[in-house]
Amino acid sequence: MNVKSSSPPTPSATATGHVLNFADVIARLTADDSLTSLRRREWISALHTVSRVLNSRVLNSDPNLPLGPESIEAQPQLLARRLAGVTRGSTGLSLGRWNNVRSLVLAALKHVGVPTMPGRSSAAFAPAWRALESQLPDKQCRHGLSKFMRYCSEHQISPDAVDIAVFDRFRQALEEKSLVKNPKQAYRTLCTTWNRAAAEIAGWPNVQVAVPNHSRRYALAWDAFPPAFQTDAEAYLNRRRNKNFFTKDYAKAAAPSTIVLRRNQILQIATALVQSGRSPDEITSLAALVEPENAKRALQFFVDREDAKSATPIQGNAKSTTSIHDKAIFLGGLAKHWVKASEADCRTLGEYAKELGVKNRGMTVKNRARLRQFDDAINVHALLGLTDRVLREVRRDDTGHRRDALRAMYAVAVGFLIAAPIRVKNLTSLELERHLERVNSGGQPMVHIIIPDHEVKNGEPFEIALPAATAAILTDYIKTYRGRLSSKPSPWLFPNDEGGRRVTERFSTDIGAFILRETGIKMNVHLFRHLAAKVYLDVHPEDVETVRRLLGHKSVATTLRFYADMKTASCFRRYDDMLADLRQRANSGGRRERQQGAYR
Repeated sequence: MNVKSSSPPTPSATATGHVLNFADVIARLTADDSLTSLRRREWISALHTVSRVLNSRVLNSDPNLPLGPESIEAQPQLLARRLAGVTRGSTGLSLGRWNNVRSLVLAALKHVGVPTMPGRSSAAFAPAWRALESQLPDKQCRHGLSKFMRYCSEHQISPDAVDIAVFDRFRQALEEKSLVKNPKQAYRTLCTTWNRAAAEIAGWPNVQVAVPNHSRRYALAWDAFPPAFQTDAEAYLNRRRNKNFFTKDYAKAAAPSTIVLRRNQILQIATALVQSGRSPDEITSLAALVEPENAKRALQFFVDREDAKSATPIQGNAKSTTSIHDKAIFLGGLAKHWVKASEADCRTLGEYAKELGVKNRGMTVKNRARLRQFDDAINVHALLGLTDRVLREVRRDDTGHRRDALRAMYAVAVGFLIAAPIRVKNLTSLELERHLERVNSGGQPMVHIIIPDHEVKNGEPFEIALPAATAAILTDYIKTYRGRLSSKPSPWLFPNDEGGRRVTERFSTDIGAFILRETGIKMNVHLFRHLAAKVYLDVHPEDVETVRRLLGHKSVATTLRFYADMKTASCFRRYDDMLADLRQRANSGGRRERQQGAYR
């Protein structure tokens, strides 16, 4: 049978209502005599690979769920959603191979008649588009516009014929026919890049495109509220900064990060109250926020907003989040200690906080999912070997520029976090003279990391002697690369280009992007702490105390709340190993051993 010679059914369903799936696609490719054996083998292999990757994520969710190619619908839009949650590290494939597999799957679907947009089209630009492409000033512009220009070339749309309708059709194709992980962001990048080209390049089509805004920001500006409210909020925040021991109502000063959090919470709660129907003019002090009816309105706004993010209605305690619960607790404390509200009002706010409590305050669902990729030893080895590999490459190809020093810095930061899994705020706060102490132990140079209690989140001092290999890497980084990072003298271990302290959130994001780029593993910086616990408990499931000390927890209860599941999983693996050994003994000589009483 030649697939090209007949009209394929629609991709969503055949004439009998059967939804086209990967098994159907494989059957069609197998029966297609027009294909070379190599092309057929490549496409079918790619379909099986994606099927294996996606089914491995749902293997234990439903014992009656069909697994294999028949369980994967051959619709790019649905396929893209499922693939969006897959990290390259969890596939067991190299980054290049995984990208190639995705492209081969799209090509196979297109061949059997499924409308698709290739991930990496090889189609040439039409001459008019080639002329425009040659004028683009940089790689960023070419990357942002390439897919759209190829789309227009393939559909014989000249630059002069481009209008808003063409952009709309392209956006629809991105969302429904491609495997782009984030089509909304890809389209937004296209719009911003197109408008930039239209403003800077002579002869560019005179079409201005509206840039979509997908932000979920909702908070009003401070000046949207009465001056009296702003004054009361600042008075409260200044009170939280109080460091005068001799004031009558002295309380321990809050950390600067806590002050920022409280400022944001106040603005968010006040905005939520406005969004729920109250006028900003009615909110003249913090007392307005803690009136039970107002607090209820604001908290309900956050619950409804969280509910809107879910595809299905949220029930029970799932309607709340840690962030909503923290806001409810904050309102109760604000009412009691600042507003001096009545006991009845404070009791009502306490009931709200209890109702919105989140049962599991341990590891988040997202972190649990990301940690599973390290069940594969290949990913563990890739991360553990990242620092040495990158530093070898930097030394070999070092041009003396800052970009080489930046790559070395990220590699050293990863090695540091593996050896000493501290919080990212402490990482960006490390100073050479204050936190690093060099000592000799038996003639062996060592580096101690010492962080005093007031700089640690839970108030527990942190001290660790870095392994000799990590200490040597850190010393080489300080001597060879650190000086290139900043144009000015700096006390920080990881300075920015002006010699200042790196912004914590940005440094965390940059390290995560570095790891993804180098290994294909999707990882946030805080996950290093969870990974340290996992790696250790996999080998020593009974030794929670070592993990507690390693992570600096005050109580073993905190450690168990986060890592009890890992401890249990390790125990089950050891139990399974024991059962496998017993089965092997039973199969090889069980009768004789039973006679001797080995299994009593």
